[in-house]
Parts: sequence; C-alpha cells; structure tokens
Amino acid sequence: MGPDEERGVGNGGQAQASSGRVVVVTGAARAGGIGRASAEALARAGWRVVLSDHPSAQHAGTAPEGAPDLRAAVQHVGAITEASGHVADVADPAQVEALADHALERFGRLDGWINNAGLNAGVRPLVDVTDEEWDLNLSVMATGTFYGSRAAARRMIDAGTGWGRIVNMSSQAGKTGMPLLSAYCAAKFAIIGITQALSGELGRHGITVNAVCPGTVDTPLLELPGGIVPTFSAQAGLSGEEYRARLTRHIPLGRFVRAEEIAATVAFLCSDAADAITGEAVNVTGGQEVH
Repeated sequence: MGPDEERGVGNGGQAQASSGRVVVVTGAARAGGIGRASAEALARAGWRVVLSDHPSAQHAGTAPEGAPDLRAAVQHVGAITEASGHVADVADPAQVEALADHALERFGRLDGWINNAGLNAGVRPLVDVTDEEWDLNLSVMATGTFYGSRAAARRMIDAGTGWGRIVNMSSQAGKTGMPLLSAYCAAKFAIIGITQALSGELGRHGITVNAVCPGTVDTPLLELPGGIVPTFSAQAGLSGEEYRARLTRHIPLGRFVRAEEIAATVAFLCSDAADAITGEAVNVTGGQEVH
C-alpha cells in the first residue's frame, strides 16, 4: 500500500451492488460528517463506493481524536458493500484526475460523483479575512467542485452509457449571504452556479447535476475552534449551549439537521427515481431561514 493510496474491499452481505454502479465521494473520511454518511447511504442503496479525502486523513491512529480517518471510513463502508479509498486534494487537478482513474481501475466504471469536500476557513469580519483563507475556501469548494465534475463528466461521457449522477454540496449559505462568512458564501454560491451550468451541458448525455443545500447540520465541524458555534456564540456573548438553543428557535422542526438526512437526499438524487431532476439546489434545512 503506497503512501498516496489506500485500498479497502469488503462486503458484509448487508447490500449487494446489483446495479454494479460506482460512485466517488470526496470529503468522506470524518466520522459523523456528511461525506461519510453519504458514502454509507449509497452503499446501502447498492453502490460500490470510492471514498476520498485529503492526504492528512490517510493514516489511522496518527491524527487527533475526531480527525478524518480514511482507513476507518473505508473499513466501515466496506462492511456494507465493495469499497475503496484513495487520498486526493480536490484543489489539485492532477490528484482529482488520478482519483477518477482509481475508480475505473478498481471497479471498471464510474457512474456517480459526490463533490462533498469542504471547510470553513475565516469565520470572521471581512476586514480580517486573509488572502489565504479566501483562497482556501474557493479552491477547495468552488474549484474542487469544478475539477471533480470535469473528471467525472469526461469519464461518464466516454463510457457512452447515457447515464450519470453528479451531486454537489452547497449550503443554505449558497443562497443567502451570511455575515462573517463572506469567503464560505462565495464558494457555496459558486457551487450552485456550476450546478446549473453543468446540468444544461450534460443533460444530453443523460447525466444529471444537482446540488444539496444543508442548513445547520449537527456534525463535529460545528464545534471546531474557529468554527460556527465558537465564533458566533462568542460574538453574541453566549455560551455554545445558549447559542445552539437560540439558533434552534429559528428552525421550524426545532432541531438541527442530521448528517444522515443530508445523505438520504444525496442517495435519492443518485437513484433512478430522480431521473427527471437536474439543475436543482435542494434545501435540507428543517425549514430554517437565514437571519
């Protein structure tokens, strides 16, 4: 096993990939995250899954507790269906192309691609956002979505099957600008524009392109230093618990969204039942509005 690639194969008998379809999910390593939940949901729906994450997520047992662990994620999904892992920085076009090639080499086909990799650097006033934070948001999410979609579309078109799925992870902040999130909003707005443009281009090949727009999702990222809850609670002079309670009052369902609920929407958009849905940016927010 080389330093740039991890393979995992398993089939726990819980799901059989009767369709033989293969999907790549980026940003899939973090336990409790949307990417890993999406990989599991697709596995249970019968897809064979290539999980990918940044090279820093490659090695089990060497990262802090709660950090992304690609090996563990592959083992987890590999208990459901055939699964493989491949490290890739989605901001590097060569690594993204190598990820797509890995899917073909490992499974012989590529039918779906989930552009989920993301981050939130620079939760701060505009005047304090650094050039590096701006570039990081745009390169990982907007440019990463472009690179992933391009790599997937090239191989889906070449396959000539007349079928394919690309799902991009945008956000509620991709539809409404939010204070202190200028770089993040710019990237997530761009993802919706990419989605709409590509749906018009790729429809004639039978490839649908959709975006999912989560609201506040209860994942480990919420609580990371510099993240949403620590930053916004401090600004409001509230504890993290108090800020969560205040935010929940703006959600009609009265709770944060779960990663598994986002994953269920991703799996639906990848299914045959979604054949006529393309170019959409689907809210999964619990009814939350941005204030």
